[in-house]
Amino acid sequence: MVQTRSKRAAAKRVSAAYCWCAYITALAAITVVALVLEPPPSLQGRPLLLGLVYDVAATLVVYAFSLFADNSSVYDPYWCVLPLWLLAYWRDEASSDS
Repeated sequence: MVQTRSKRAAAKRVSAAYCWCAYITALAAITVVALVLEPPPSLQGRPLLLGLVYDVAATLVVYAFSLFADNSSVYDPYWCVLPLWLLAYWRDEASSDS
């Protein structure tokens, strides 16, 4: 018989500091990747697709943190953090193309 979460232990709580650590780690990782690695030729000049690649990479980092904490809520506020990074990235890309 499959047990539901209500029959198992209550959901684990994580601190705000843990969540911020996950977000900062994810954003630092994609910032380093964006600054250090040259995008493949198929993605050069395509900032929206590169943004998607960076989004997926950062999402995987936050997802790993949520798995480690056994709490999927670590992932929820991330959607308020990533758009700010993408906005800065696309703004930089637009100014460097000019």
